[in-house]
Amino acid sequence: GNACRRVRGGPSSMEDLALDDDDLGGAEEKAPIVPAGTKRLRACLVSKLIKTEQQFVDEGCENVPELPMRGERETVLECTTTDFDGMVALMDPAKSWVGKWQGINRLHPGCYALTVRGVLPDEYVARLEDAGINYEPDQE
Repeated sequence: GNACRRVRGGPSSMEDLALDDDDLGGAEEKAPIVPAGTKRLRACLVSKLIKTEQQFVDEGCENVPELPMRGERETVLECTTTDFDGMVALMDPAKSWVGKWQGINRLHPGCYALTVRGVLPDEYVARLEDAGINYEPDQE
């Protein structure tokens, strides 16, 4: 079957991943999630967050905790990709016109790929759908 089934009637996947309004701005702003180096960078296939492979193993993806990456290198390799283009640093999501244009203005501050190539395995697509998150891969 198709690995990328669309959840009917739901918002786009980036909107599904939105932080609560209290998470944006306010006294306790979230620290940006930035890669810990320039080698072995990977981007989450769902949120496009860029980190090192080891950061994904250590922390998972803060935007998509439904993907069980923390402590699971094999899952990290399945749910992230090295095949991505561009990078945008999103430091103040609520005020960023680039973030809004890219559909990432409601995610954690951090570095994001502009496009990612790869398809999330069916088991993870189903897990996201069960959590009400619509996964739509980038179109080439």
